[in-house]
Amino acid sequence: MCPLPLLGAVAAPARADTTSAPTTPPANASHAATEVAPIDSIDDDSDEDAIYVHGAPLPRSAGHSERTRRVLSAAPSRTASDLLLTVPGTFVTQHSGEGKAHQIFFRGFDALHGQDLELWVGGAPVNEVSHIHGQGYADLHFLMPEVVQRVRARPGPFSPDQGDFAVAGSIDFDLGFEEPGFTLKGSVGSFGARRAFIAYHPEGMSHETFGAFESYSSDGFGVGRAAERSTAVGQLVQPLSRGVELRLLTTSYSGRFGSAGVLRLADVEAGADRFGSYDTAQGGHSARHQLLAELRGASGEHRFHFTPYLTLRQLTLRHNFTGFLQDPVGGDATQQQNGSTTLGFRAAVSRALEIVSPHDSVSVGLAGRGDFIEQSDRRLSVVTREVSATQVDATVSAAALSGWVDLSLRPVRRLAVRGGARIDALSYGVTDHLRQGQVSSAQGAHVGPKLSLDFAIAPGARALASYGEGFRSPQARSLGDGERTPFTRVRSYELGLRLAEGRRVSLGLAGFHTALSDDVVFVEALAKNVATPATRRVGGVLDFVAEPTPGFTSALGATYTRASFTETSGDYLAGARVPFVPELTVRSDLAATRQLAQPFGRPLSAGLGVGLTYLYRRPIPYGELGDDVFLMDVKASARLAGVELSLEAMNLLDLPWNDGEFVYASSFERGGTPSLVPARHVSAGAPRTLMATLSLTI
Repeated sequence: MCPLPLLGAVAAPARADTTSAPTTPPANASHAATEVAPIDSIDDDSDEDAIYVHGAPLPRSAGHSERTRRVLSAAPSRTASDLLLTVPGTFVTQHSGEGKAHQIFFRGFDALHGQDLELWVGGAPVNEVSHIHGQGYADLHFLMPEVVQRVRARPGPFSPDQGDFAVAGSIDFDLGFEEPGFTLKGSVGSFGARRAFIAYHPEGMSHETFGAFESYSSDGFGVGRAAERSTAVGQLVQPLSRGVELRLLTTSYSGRFGSAGVLRLADVEAGADRFGSYDTAQGGHSARHQLLAELRGASGEHRFHFTPYLTLRQLTLRHNFTGFLQDPVGGDATQQQNGSTTLGFRAAVSRALEIVSPHDSVSVGLAGRGDFIEQSDRRLSVVTREVSATQVDATVSAAALSGWVDLSLRPVRRLAVRGGARIDALSYGVTDHLRQGQVSSAQGAHVGPKLSLDFAIAPGARALASYGEGFRSPQARSLGDGERTPFTRVRSYELGLRLAEGRRVSLGLAGFHTALSDDVVFVEALAKNVATPATRRVGGVLDFVAEPTPGFTSALGATYTRASFTETSGDYLAGARVPFVPELTVRSDLAATRQLAQPFGRPLSAGLGVGLTYLYRRPIPYGELGDDVFLMDVKASARLAGVELSLEAMNLLDLPWNDGEFVYASSFERGGTPSLVPARHVSAGAPRTLMATLSLTI
């Protein structure tokens, strides 16, 4: 039964997508649009001299959503990826262990590990170019949920500053920590989970200045699922002169994790432990180290930022999706390795420029990025764990250069016209070590126009229409020497309404259509993405947020999408559903806090938070449908002055659910005769998981 009445009962309107722009840019505003004077309000009865301010720009589409710290902390979050659940139309799974990048679903796209969703943290890109495990691989385990101040979701390729991987859209994490002094947390929980968290924020300084450390380990909720990680994040904002400041951000992360892989559904139904594993040697190791500097400020009519960054990444991943299908004796275990160094920058300058009105502005931006990658894909013997064959051994160099122009015009009082164009030039060089060092290269460019119309219907009510063209870059190793780089071309439309009552309540309603010139689907039997014909997504989104009082927070997001193929090719038929994309995604977050008393002259307060997630109709290959998902996460806390005790429960109802469902041929009996008949495989979702935390603020 669909629990929508329950979802609606606990969800009230949510915080407005703030239409009142801040006077200083938010952390990592460097990758937001950089108009010097965004329209704060275009209501007919507003004061023209008061409505243009320096600050963060208004949304480019009605589907734009923001989640502030109050919403983000309403329900339990184990990682930064869990925070994505609060964004309308988003769901995340992790069927290969607590350490591999989450699989992300967003607005009708199975973005896999990031191929269709551009992710930024503190002004630095997270997506990895030409990754061995999947294009756009984006691992967020280096970020603790406590240091995320705001999550901003920008659907569609509607803004000129959105680039590669912004197919379904872009999501930005703004960083900060508000609790002054030292914060110490210790947690223990189910399945041997242990966590320590330390943070420091200097009193009297911006919340953007902080340092934080995390250490986490768990035995896992079944065999082969143990994991551990350590993370450090530090950020400093230092004023240099009037209107100019420097922001420094550094992160460091390392983790090891096991993976249980998948089980054949027939074995589970026959009595096999659904938390078991055919091969407990799966899993891997992941590390990320990053340094970023941002110079930002305003001078007269100009605003600017310059943001260089350096990122070092390493991933080793072992998996076996098919058992002994391809090699009945040695097995199909695979080890993938990807190491990369990324050096890049983003910069933009904006100023007021009267074109059709005194309130117009123009912004010009540019970006450069170089990725230097070593990657391999090797077959392992399931008996000796030694390399039995090498399928990929390559060195990849990738360069991306971008430039864009963004205009904001107000031709009439109630109408804002915003748009521009972006040019991306991408080049690749590949050295194939399996072919005696054969070298190939390719280059190409993409031009993407963008346009948004923002019309004030009445005070607090706006209608928005948006159009944009974007792209997804190809895997470098798939290109031939001298080939003009082929892009997956994206065209997206959106039309909707945004209603707001100040900062307390907001409602967004939007319908959208997105078409792709070609697409990819992950094929487990091959452990890689496979090209498919053109696809489209048609759907609608609801975003409802309310923070009517300091002690009450509520958010509701719902997205319905029909994702289908528009052409017939191979195994894919025009009109058929795109595999793995859920038709309906619903998320509700509710939190309430109240001061109870003042024993010993110190405030005593209590809080309760609930997060509900519902997924309906997940198509899987061969015309089948996966099981629906309903999860309830709850958090209760009590705080006396600087001491807090909290108890969190994930999947409180302990409902069985599948983190992943797949259909393909496999054989997990060594030496047997493999069957090529496709069968359903599942990876079990986590059962009820409890975590108790004691926090001390000094």
